[in-house]
Amino acid sequence: MVSAEKRSAEKIPPSPAEVDELAREMIELKGKASTIQAQAQKEIEPLNKKLDELKARAVTLLKDFGSAHAEKSRLLHGIAYEIMGTFGTSTTIDAAAVEVFRQALVKAHQARLLKRIFEKTVRWSPMQGWGETIRGAKLPAKLMALYARCQVSSERTPTVTPREKDRDKAA
Repeated sequence: MVSAEKRSAEKIPPSPAEVDELAREMIELKGKASTIQAQAQKEIEPLNKKLDELKARAVTLLKDFGSAHAEKSRLLHGIAYEIMGTFGTSTTIDAAAVEVFRQALVKAHQARLLKRIFEKTVRWSPMQGWGETIRGAKLPAKLMALYARCQVSSERTPTVTPREKDRDKAA
C-alpha cells in the first residue's frame, strides 16, 4: 500500500480496493454517528419539553408577581434562588409606512424636515437573466470587464458523500 504523502506527491491514483475500503469505513462511521445522534435526541427531547414548560411557568410568575429589577427586567425571589426575567422588544422599520409618512409631510408643507429625518438610498440589483442580455448587447471590452466584477465567486467547502455502487450497473 502506498502512503498518502507519496501518492499525492507522485500523483498515484488509489486502487479500487483502497477506494472501497475508504468508502466502507466512512459509511460505517456515518451510520454509527447517526445512531448515536438519534439516541441522544430521544433522550434530550423530554428534557427540553420539561424545560420549556418550566420556563413558561416562570415567565407567568415573573409577569404576575415579579418585582421590578431594571428597565425591562423583573425578579422573583426564593429562599436560596431567584429568577430574573428580561422582557425586551425589537423594532424594525416598515419601508412602506415610512414612504406614506414622508408623503404626508410633503402634503402638510413640512418638507423642511425631510433632510433632517430621512436619507435617500438608491440600490440597483440585477434582474433574472441579466447575463444573457449583456452577452447579446455586444458591449466593449471595458464594459465587459466591469460586468465581470459584478459577480464574485468563492470556493465552497467540498462535500464528500460515500455510497455503495448500484448493483445493477456494476454487473
